[in-house]
Amino acid sequence: MPIVSLQNLGCSKNMVDGERIIHLFKTAGFEISTDLSVADIIVVNTCAFIKEAQEEAIDSILDSASFKKDGQCKTLIVSGCFSERFRDEVASQFPEVDYWVGVNDWEEILPKIYKKMVPSSFERELSVPVATQYLKIAEGCSHSCSFCVIPSIRGNFKSRNIESILQEALWLEEKGVQELILIAQDTSFYGRDIGLTLHHLLENLLKKTRFPWIRLMYLHPRFIDQNLLQLFAGESRLCQYFDVPLQHISEPVLRAMNRIPLTEGIYKLIESIRTTLPNASIRSSFILGFPGEKENHFEELKKFIEFARFDRLGVFPFSPEHGTRAKEMKGRPRSTTVTRRCEEIMLLQREISREIMESKIGTTLDVIIDSVSDNPDFNFEGRTRSDAPEVDGKVLISSGSFDPGTIHQLKIIGASDYDLFADPL
Repeated sequence: MPIVSLQNLGCSKNMVDGERIIHLFKTAGFEISTDLSVADIIVVNTCAFIKEAQEEAIDSILDSASFKKDGQCKTLIVSGCFSERFRDEVASQFPEVDYWVGVNDWEEILPKIYKKMVPSSFERELSVPVATQYLKIAEGCSHSCSFCVIPSIRGNFKSRNIESILQEALWLEEKGVQELILIAQDTSFYGRDIGLTLHHLLENLLKKTRFPWIRLMYLHPRFIDQNLLQLFAGESRLCQYFDVPLQHISEPVLRAMNRIPLTEGIYKLIESIRTTLPNASIRSSFILGFPGEKENHFEELKKFIEFARFDRLGVFPFSPEHGTRAKEMKGRPRSTTVTRRCEEIMLLQREISREIMESKIGTTLDVIIDSVSDNPDFNFEGRTRSDAPEVDGKVLISSGSFDPGTIHQLKIIGASDYDLFADPL
């Protein structure tokens, strides 16, 4: 049978789509390989959120196209957000690409090309480690942030019904998943388009599944309420981990971004989380260099970060995207200024992170074992409830024997700026 290989780019939401695409090929009888050089069919599943993602997509398409000349590749398929957004503009520039399929039509188009494919509502080829998996609870986004292209690519927010989510969750549970991560463009908005709330979904998952850890990512600050926080306070299976991209704190910048809540509301949210859940971890991200951002706005952001003491934080230079209102706005800071501001924020956050990490020395924490360590100084790598895969820190373990995918209580014996060091009890 022909061999299929997938290049998966971008966020966890895109990764889930890629895993479903590969599952379609596998169930149709195709062989799956990670080696592009032996593939008869290569699928490049792309991202296009910002300029860097678009450049990565182009590089990956060109890299894959080379295997039509030097390898045995006969068919090149480009899927994902880059294809959805740019295929009409760029298709003529990539004659090697046989099919361009977008985020909204790949489930319809691919089975027409490959007749043996049987579409599935959720089954996919699970990534490694299997014990940690994402579950996408919605598609699209109905917010109108002035800098963002996601609504134009993926459409308005569309919640999945609870029954289909539970069906997928139970399927993942049967596969041995220990950490279930709920994702969407805005996870906290779940259900508001169908008369439900995220609270309803979580109650159903807690009642009908047995996952030791349930983690939420991509929460909008507008929709985190006291009712949701109280649910977290009363249920140990919910990781007290809040991934809340705030984008900025200065009111003029937030207004230009078309973001709600504004400054006062954001401060109240952080205080509410810290008061209700004193041990909660908060991750956030900020855009620097947005049009109109002045030095006093930047200083205001620094003071806010000192106040909030985020457990994890990321910063991104503003990326002017075609089709957004922000692209046409005046007053962008110089690139050197933006770089300096990014560096200052990350230096400040490194100091905060180091203090938080060092405060955990001597404590005992639950750790999920992700893998055998590539570092010869350590045996295993894992994560605490405070750390999501890929984007956060690790727990490095130098002794003991563990099976990947299992959860253990470990003694924290040391810390670096972002990682912890642990031993068995």
